[in-house]
Amino acid sequence: MSYDENQISELKKITPNLSTAQEGGYNYILIEGLQLPSHCSPITVDALLCPTPSNSYNSRLFFSSKITGCPERNWNGNIRVLERNWFAISWQTQNGLRLSEILLIHLKSLYPDEKK
Repeated sequence: MSYDENQISELKKITPNLSTAQEGGYNYILIEGLQLPSHCSPITVDALLCPTPSNSYNSRLFFSSKITGCPERNWNGNIRVLERNWFAISWQTQNGLRLSEILLIHLKSLYPDEKK
């Protein structure tokens, strides 16, 4: 699957080091060196964005490691993709969003006052 170049350009403004990948019938956007909020540890991780429906979620954002220093969340997504282990928080997004909006909504899960 190819993504709209305008949406990829928007996403690169947030996180410039990304590439696309496909595995197991899903399309992913690999984000290398994603900067997290300063209260998180680690502060930088690789992330894997699955912007299409998967396992009852409209989209998923997987991290290369579990994040600490953020609110207690339900880490219910564990997958192995691109020969790496990935972890996801149970966090729902709406349908019909742009790639940058999907990423930013998932990142809200790392802030204390955010609710689903």
